[in-house]
Amino acid sequence: MSFKECRMLFRSKEGVEIFPIPTKHEDGIDKMEERNFLMKGPTTFQQFAPDGSCVFIHQPKTGVVMCPLDDQDGSEIKSPFLADSKSIQMMCCSPKGTYLLTWERLSSTDPNQPNLKIWDAKTGTFLHGFIQKNLRRVNWPYVQWSHDEKYAFLLVTNEIRVYDGKDFWSENVRFIDKMRISGVISMSVPKKSDVSSYLIASFCPSTKDKPACSSLHKYPCVVPPKASSYPSIVRKSLFQAEEITVHWSPKGDAALMALQTSVDTSGESYYGSTTLHLMREEYNDVITVPLPRNSSGPILDVAWMPNPAKPSCFAVLSGRMPAMASLHHGTTGEPIFLCGNAHRNTICWANHGRFFCLAGFGNLAGGMTFWDRNKEKVIPQYNSTTGVAVFPEVVASCTVGYGWSPDSRCFGVSTTSPRMNVDNQVRLFSYTGEELKNVPWNNTHYKPDRLLQASFVPSAKNVYPDRPQSPGPRITGTEEEIAEAKRRAKEAAIKPVASAVKRYVPPSARSRSGAGNSLAERIRQEKEGNMMGATKILSKPGIHGASASKIKGMPVGMAPPPVETKSKNALRKERQKRNKAKKGEEEAEADTIVQVDPEKRARKLKKALKQIEDLKIKNLVELNGDQKKKLISEKALREELAQLGLALKSS
Repeated sequence: MSFKECRMLFRSKEGVEIFPIPTKHEDGIDKMEERNFLMKGPTTFQQFAPDGSCVFIHQPKTGVVMCPLDDQDGSEIKSPFLADSKSIQMMCCSPKGTYLLTWERLSSTDPNQPNLKIWDAKTGTFLHGFIQKNLRRVNWPYVQWSHDEKYAFLLVTNEIRVYDGKDFWSENVRFIDKMRISGVISMSVPKKSDVSSYLIASFCPSTKDKPACSSLHKYPCVVPPKASSYPSIVRKSLFQAEEITVHWSPKGDAALMALQTSVDTSGESYYGSTTLHLMREEYNDVITVPLPRNSSGPILDVAWMPNPAKPSCFAVLSGRMPAMASLHHGTTGEPIFLCGNAHRNTICWANHGRFFCLAGFGNLAGGMTFWDRNKEKVIPQYNSTTGVAVFPEVVASCTVGYGWSPDSRCFGVSTTSPRMNVDNQVRLFSYTGEELKNVPWNNTHYKPDRLLQASFVPSAKNVYPDRPQSPGPRITGTEEEIAEAKRRAKEAAIKPVASAVKRYVPPSARSRSGAGNSLAERIRQEKEGNMMGATKILSKPGIHGASASKIKGMPVGMAPPPVETKSKNALRKERQKRNKAKKGEEEAEADTIVQVDPEKRARKLKKALKQIEDLKIKNLVELNGDQKKKLISEKALREELAQLGLALKSS
């Protein structure tokens, strides 16, 4: 079955190029000797249309130019698409690609001229503008559309103004409603949503008498007549919080809010602290996302699984290096799977939500691990000779840009200028981590510092199907070769074995679980193989951030008791053992009933009845408990004796 080929767009100092990516990676593509430029000359930034049909590129001497990507005739595009757009510095598209939003500095000659502009993305016509003097990149974009572009929300001082999403073509554009939120400095609206309601997240920094506050609002909402602020569904207050990063779920019904503070009161981090909170429309309370017990420390990255058709979950990288990667339930926030400790600080999901990459970019060495979410296992590579699964180390050092292809089969990394002014190049990996060498571009054209940006061209929804891993090759070779290959693969897959010689631990530190939190201690633990590997969580573990008040009968503030967990295999063995013992007892009882001698049983019953007759003569007050029970059993003994069919002889 053939699929549409994926493409990559390269933006270098010489111009803009586009390259095809083969659907079948075993089929090689000849390198292009001559460079075919989509656009020549220096460029500043680019913005794709959501469906990948075109790309908007800014040239300092021309302005914003639109380049169609579906119908290319090979001619170079030179005419500007947006009028007077040379000074534009920021640009983005609306969720459906109907509008373009741009920002530029205020004109020194005419300060009343709008600098935050809305354009028609199809024709390039200017529609409406606002005045935005100061711009904070963390708050961009200042105008955000709902997922269906029915409403547009504009962030201004102390309020969010609501516009009709289809009203920007009219001459008199006015807001239809406003959300009064005192002190609001940032907002966020989900770009995708499967629900009919419209949710907005807002953040207000702390003041002298009020803590910082992040809130989740629903629009439209009935506002009480005398209300001083727009009502919120849920809200979270936190002292000293300065910034917020909002991560929306693929359905648009939940938001993960990472609140960042510049000062860590515990003294564990010089760079401040981060807390992660889950807000949902159907909940009246904020869920503080619980982290695994051994991952206390900063939150390095958070990412939702992007497929709304699958059960929602999100991944978190937290703790000191080597950091712990964990998967969490999208509704409760509880951890459901631990990927183990590794030197990673980046999470990148494939578009279909099946594969994800854990990587250590930036100031780390560039190690990458590719996981299959459905199987909860690392994706293996296969030995070309024997076909045995192997797990080699995958490293992409000096990575600046990265991302998955639209078909979720390739992962691309790039080293670009000005972040890295040496060894500029683009490398392509399959979803197994195997590097694809036969790519259509020549990396020598971009060395040492000629590449500015490289990214996959996005595609429309449902163009590529969700495909699982390809089956591995058949194992070949002699028995000795196969056994040796499997042994080496097993050694590469497991963590190193701890050395027999243990280091000296002072008495004051022997009672502590783990050993220490220093960098040298963590490096020593990693070398000795004491780091935690992949683990599936079957029930609630000991976690940070869990509220003891949620456990029935627990006093507020008291730590919850530790929960002992057993694996599925252990529970299954216990169940089989109980069933076997019960079956054995039933068989033994049946055999006893069948094999008993009636005459022997009758003699035993007569003896018991004679003892009962002797007890009747005695005073009931003097009898003990066993003797009284024996008196009560007289009727049952006589009935059993009658069933045996033997007459009771008179004594």
